[in-house]
Amino acid sequence: MFGLMVGRRALAALAVASTVWGCGGGSSSGDGDGGTGAIDGGPGADASTSPGADFVFDESQIRTYELTLPDADWDELNANAVAEQYVSASLTYEGETIENIGMRFKGSFGSLYFCFQGNVRVCDKLNLKLKFNEYVPGQRFYGLKRINLHAMEAEPSKMHDAIGYKLFRDVGVYAPRMAYARIVVNGENLGLYAAIEAIDGKFTRANFPDGGEGNLYKEIWPVHTTEAPYINALETNEDEMPSADKMVRFASDLAAAGDDGFVATLSAWTDLEKFVNYMAVARLIDHWDGIVGFYCLDDSCTNHNYYWYESTTEDKIWLVPWDIDHTFEEPSPIRTFFGMPDWDDTEANCNPIPIFAGITGQAPSCDPIIDRMARLLFDDYAAASTELLNGAFSQAAMDARIDALADLIEADVDADTLSTQTIEEWRAAVTQLKATIAAKRQHVLEKL
Repeated sequence: MFGLMVGRRALAALAVASTVWGCGGGSSSGDGDGGTGAIDGGPGADASTSPGADFVFDESQIRTYELTLPDADWDELNANAVAEQYVSASLTYEGETIENIGMRFKGSFGSLYFCFQGNVRVCDKLNLKLKFNEYVPGQRFYGLKRINLHAMEAEPSKMHDAIGYKLFRDVGVYAPRMAYARIVVNGENLGLYAAIEAIDGKFTRANFPDGGEGNLYKEIWPVHTTEAPYINALETNEDEMPSADKMVRFASDLAAAGDDGFVATLSAWTDLEKFVNYMAVARLIDHWDGIVGFYCLDDSCTNHNYYWYESTTEDKIWLVPWDIDHTFEEPSPIRTFFGMPDWDDTEANCNPIPIFAGITGQAPSCDPIIDRMARLLFDDYAAASTELLNGAFSQAAMDARIDALADLIEADVDADTLSTQTIEEWRAAVTQLKATIAAKRQHVLEKL
């Protein structure tokens, strides 16, 4: 297509569009979080004395996950990776072992699908998901029901998740935690992965001020005025006869607000400061594969890579970022290769923009919510961006962050024998990341 690196980026953008078919909303693999009553402890440890998830997501450490399963099951997983079917495995971590956990590859029609050309695997490593209560109800790992292990195939510096999620959290946006991990399967070192906190009921209970028992929705934009689309997108409370009335009222209020009432309506339903900060971070890291990326099939356009959480105690909704590995790409693939306008281009043409294989894209401002954000909240967004540019996203702060991460992971990158990336290529990618951040800073400064 555009050469190896550009081709991979383009395919990643198309993986986004594939979610229109099979990944948006709901939890087809049964990974939803239906309730509480968890056993909060490390493997084999009493909950009252065991460290919790903070230990797992200590970003200053690289911890080893040793997975063991029958060779036949491992061969079956590799032969049928896109099926995303769990097999039973044991996990040894920090000297203790937890038995009979669920293990599978992950990515569905996104990153996993594009790791194969026919039956030929083209990625060095595949993303993994561990589900601790798949076979043993109530079983937990340091309080967690599941954990995502991302191979970081899309980004050569191995730092996008570590930098991006922390930036979101630094400005008060509820976002998952991340730590680096060494993955060993049946004695074979698969190399360096990113251990990413799952967005589920455990995450909501740990973060949200109402106690976190409310509904969590995946990849459903508030434009629907009936409950069914939101119920189909539920990630928690699926088995508790939930109501999506709040999401319906949120969407209805936004639709009825018009320009005059938009800011007041969004302020009533969301924490407006967090919402604006979300937009500021997303643009600085260039999360083009998020809420501002609309992909169309059969006259229906949708965005992805986010969650909504709704409070149980008030009419409040929070936006949660997800899947940010395709960030910090320069030049930005969505603008460069597909000619997609920026989200604040409110004069953009709304005709379909060809993407790939009959899938088209739509300019972000063709969505009425994005359009009103760009026109009516730009000053708030600009203020939040300026604060980040002068603080956490200053070139000096970013260079220091990158240097610290490089010191942490360099030995493991060098020892990764499965990766085709050399240590010299990784070092060049780290240097390039600093230059990319300078370019992203300049792009945002020009917008302001």
